[in-house]
Amino acid sequence: RLVEHYSFYAVFQTPEEYRLISGGKELGTLPIDNLITPGMLLIFSGRRWLILEVLDRDRIIMVSPAKAGVPPLFGGDPGNIHDRVIERMFDILESRHRPIYMDATALELLEEAQCQYAHLRFDPGRIAHLGDKAAVLATKTGSVRTTTLALALRASGFTIQTHDGLLEVFGNDETPPLIEALSAMASGKPLDLFGHSPNLLFEKFHPHLTEGLLQKDALSARLDPDGLAELSRSILR
Repeated sequence: RLVEHYSFYAVFQTPEEYRLISGGKELGTLPIDNLITPGMLLIFSGRRWLILEVLDRDRIIMVSPAKAGVPPLFGGDPGNIHDRVIERMFDILESRHRPIYMDATALELLEEAQCQYAHLRFDPGRIAHLGDKAAVLATKTGSVRTTTLALALRASGFTIQTHDGLLEVFGNDETPPLIEALSAMASGKPLDLFGHSPNLLFEKFHPHLTEGLLQKDALSARLDPDGLAELSRSILR
């Protein structure tokens, strides 16, 4: 039956639409092309939502309103971003260079982005503390390594929101200090990246694979556990 259906021969795979449900009410649908897990935050309809449960095979994400305020409304999903793209992004954010090809509007947006980045006060490190139990980490890496660190921090009990080359990290009374958690990762402490049941179904035939094969596929294509220790050390420097 699989090979007789036209979708078997389709060349392109589009991100799957997940239904978002809060308090028994369906909020809408959202295309998901990155690993997410309960305890992470996502933006939908101009609000921040805490992921409670991911029902991967049913394409359902259970959420509740997050307490972290209301973000601006953005649309679209860039998918997986290469390390070099993020490196270039941070080069631009950390410089005062004004390309001659930019018009007035583009220069205004660039200056706004650079000012917002400077306001976080990463310099000279890569951790900006927002409060006793909240911080922003500048991973300065692409989607694969940033997502790996996000799952590792989630395994340590933190609530995470993933951005391009950045992570918002929120602790609680039961989580270790962030520096302590990063130091443990830098030393090579093993962590269960799949302990909170992240979504693993992305490709066309993923629904036909076992959980073990899905995890192996994620480790080879969407995560970089071997680079976790080095990334943690680079953030702590």
